[in-house]
Amino acid sequence: MSGCFPVGGLRCLSRVCRGLAWEASTSPSPTASAARLLRTLAGTPPADTVLPGNWSWMCQHLWPRPANQPLPGRRPPRPLSLAPSSSCSSPPCSQDSGMAVQGAPRFLLTFDFDETIVDENSDDSIVRAAPGQRLPESLRATYREGFYNEYMQRVFKYLGEQGVRPRDLRAVYEAIPLSPGMGDLLQFVAKQGTCFEVILISDANTFGVESSLRAAGHLGLFRRILSNPSGPDARGLLTLRPFHTHSCPRCPANMCKHKVLSDYLQERAQDGVHFERLFYVGDGANDFCPMGLLASGDVAFPRRGYPMHRLIQEAQKAEPSSFRATVVPWETATEVRLHLQQS
Repeated sequence: MSGCFPVGGLRCLSRVCRGLAWEASTSPSPTASAARLLRTLAGTPPADTVLPGNWSWMCQHLWPRPANQPLPGRRPPRPLSLAPSSSCSSPPCSQDSGMAVQGAPRFLLTFDFDETIVDENSDDSIVRAAPGQRLPESLRATYREGFYNEYMQRVFKYLGEQGVRPRDLRAVYEAIPLSPGMGDLLQFVAKQGTCFEVILISDANTFGVESSLRAAGHLGLFRRILSNPSGPDARGLLTLRPFHTHSCPRCPANMCKHKVLSDYLQERAQDGVHFERLFYVGDGANDFCPMGLLASGDVAFPRRGYPMHRLIQEAQKAEPSSFRATVVPWETATEVRLHLQQS
């Protein structure tokens, strides 16, 4: 793929680029978004700053914060000790040794949605509601790199024009299966009481995410669903809007998950809530950007073999000191649960 990051010896980024090249050029999807991120990473640094065998420019821009500089919303970690049936109720302390908000959670657990909580890409799944379960080529041809959210706005508009109503889309979202072991993981987290605060950051849409989680019985676990706003308009058709604007050159125009998570940590810090550890469960290339917020003691749970995992592997190989969090790849969410229990 043209524009791969020009670093000698970094085979994996080129391999990821090659592995995503075909689908990125033929279909608008999260896989295409992964390839877009890789191309953005490839083209971002000035040519004279990229040296053979040196990935430091990219790492510095993904993870610019020094290791000894605390993030807002953080406090010194304590051991995570969770028996399979235990709950966490010890009173947390703030960074200045004073008491934090009474009953405040110790850990922030962040989930992605598509191909993480659910085992499909929900943007692909809703095509099942279209006539003939296909989108017209004329619509697919309107997709532009970096503007996937705008493309999905047109998809929802087309579906509405074909008589597809929110109730039809809700039925599709409700039928999407959870990833293997995910139900058990979410039930385990729910039993931990105030130990975990759970949020979801997704480039899907609020209507679909909430419909799916509600049907599975897990919506109440999440303190916040941070996704592109969507819902029925005055005509009864489902509409979609971008989550925010940002200046990150690595992410789609409508959402940078690094900024979303950073803003959330700052918001909670203003509430007096300071987390000892961050846990992040994801799969996609856009889940790689927020890894810069994870520090020593935090845990990244990338789905094994997916873009997030491969990008983390490249960062670890190229600049080991830049990636401080523990990395626990998973194929089933049972592996995430077992790690939380055994830590």
